[in-house]
Amino acid sequence: MRSFPLVLLVALSGCSGQGETGGEGQAPQSSGSAGASADAGTPVDAAELPPEVQEALKRANADVPPPPPGDDQARVALQLIARNHPEQAEPVARALVAAYPKQPRAAFVLGLSLHKQKRYSDAVPFFEQALAGAAAVEAAQRVQEFPEHVHVAHFLGWARYYAGDLDGARGAFTSHVATVPTAGDSWYGIALVEIDEDQVDDAAAALERAMACLSEAERAEESRSRDRGKILARQGDLALRSDRTQDAVDLYRRALRAWPDHYEVWAKVARCYDRLGDAEAADRARVEELNARERMGRVVDAPKGAQP
Repeated sequence: MRSFPLVLLVALSGCSGQGETGGEGQAPQSSGSAGASADAGTPVDAAELPPEVQEALKRANADVPPPPPGDDQARVALQLIARNHPEQAEPVARALVAAYPKQPRAAFVLGLSLHKQKRYSDAVPFFEQALAGAAAVEAAQRVQEFPEHVHVAHFLGWARYYAGDLDGARGAFTSHVATVPTAGDSWYGIALVEIDEDQVDDAAAALERAMACLSEAERAEESRSRDRGKILARQGDLALRSDRTQDAVDLYRRALRAWPDHYEVWAKVARCYDRLGDAEAADRARVEELNARERMGRVVDAPKGAQP
């Protein structure tokens, strides 16, 4: 949350200065109005200020804690990762870990740079080190020195999932949503684990939780939302596992209205129409798959049965 505007604080602090027309040692000139005779040097009683102004003044006068060690390096690495240059962030992060080997944030930044390069097995031990280190630090210090600590379990969950550790992924995702119940992508991660382990009911429940975490605008049927499209697509997968092929088609098509470029879902729609015996609809879906692949830069050889 942003602090109270500094311009107002400056204006308030200026109340004790000289009057507009009176110089130093001179009394202000009277204009004949009752308000003009007020002493411009009279201090303002803090108790008379609005509560939000009082709080802003407290924050302005409070001691600002110094940044944690290595903060500049961590910020540089995180900015490189955010700009999709994790390979450039890695050496910065490794230098940070070398300089501060016991700092959990340093381990996290290195783990994240590896994770974003899809080196999931390499990232896991650094995320685990970051979690363990954060847990050993007093809460106030943890918030100050490691502001990202609350989301480490989320990234650990995905790293373990892609490394093939389903039980470990479930544990990390579950830990994250216990702390951040609105973390929809971790609920989605739990759903994928349950789907992979054929726990259909648990997967369906997790997908419902993931959907509930979306904003009201994203949940609207006419909205364009990649996250909503992903969830609907997985719900379609569950319907298909239960041999509810038409329900799966309906869910897949809802997913594609939310995210038309999801070419893998177009391929699933085609296979559903094959199962339903509608060859013409299947071929149309395959053409849409090719179009979506082209839009996403994922062009491959035309699938069998596709029309030019």
